[in-house]
Amino acid sequence: MSNTAIGIDQNTSLFYEGSPSLYGHAIWPSPFMSIAAYVGQSSDWKRGQHVVRLEDAPMLFREDSFDPVARVRRGRLYTRRTDANPADWRVQRHPAYAAQAQSNRSGPSTYVTADPQGFILTRLVTFLSWTAPVQLFDTRRDAVLVLGSGDRATAYPVLDVERLATGEELITIRTRGNLSGLPELIAALLPQQYANHILEHYEKAASSAFRDDAESVIDRCREAASAALNAERLNAGETDKVADLSELGKSFEPRGRYVLAKAAQILALLHSRGKAAEQMKRGTVPPTEADAEAAIALLGLIYRELGWAR
Repeated sequence: MSNTAIGIDQNTSLFYEGSPSLYGHAIWPSPFMSIAAYVGQSSDWKRGQHVVRLEDAPMLFREDSFDPVARVRRGRLYTRRTDANPADWRVQRHPAYAAQAQSNRSGPSTYVTADPQGFILTRLVTFLSWTAPVQLFDTRRDAVLVLGSGDRATAYPVLDVERLATGEELITIRTRGNLSGLPELIAALLPQQYANHILEHYEKAASSAFRDDAESVIDRCREAASAALNAERLNAGETDKVADLSELGKSFEPRGRYVLAKAAQILALLHSRGKAAEQMKRGTVPPTEADAEAAIALLGLIYRELGWAR
């Protein structure tokens, strides 16, 4: 059962917290809140519609701490109340109001100032603290928390979930390395005829690294690698494209470009792990966040070996 409720005043964007019976107090200074779209296995996540306002979100992530060096964020998760919402709360006066009245309700039974017990009746969009399901602990290796929504959603690997004395769950997530393995491409060094195609796939891989699940990141990296290596072959006088990335990598071995060849072949193997048939045939596991980071690093290595990067 949820033990903490969060309320948002739609008129002022001020926050309150309290009990599930909706008696509460102000949170001041206001907490750092993010829209959360999903928590669970990354393979089950489906990108939903874009949500702009916090009060329209299905879930909220309340960040308690962030370590930029370790790339670790810790915070609490709240789910939208399924009963009447916005809901009537009785709250203590918010510090932001100083001495003026603060109730956003009207009517003969509404207290514009505090009632005899010191509470003010107000209407707030309400969220209740999230409780981690048992299934999340069984599949924690593949668990993600998705912050944002629609095209602006970002998936974060879940490192840990622990129960606090308040009954809330403290969830620890880590930001992906994102572009740490993708160097900046120098447009002047790209084969001119194929530059737009190379850059298009580079940008898709970069955007995927910020937002998508592991399998999608690896797929975008494979496409970007294929675009780069085929452009290199065609620019060198070859007349045919090679569709299979592993075979494409092998075509560079006779030229003594072994690092380039092996990077492409490893990336091809990582991509095959996302296929159900390959998992059944070889007993491999689905791609993980670590595999996605490896794919980004391999793509960056390919760009550097081609001499196109800073």
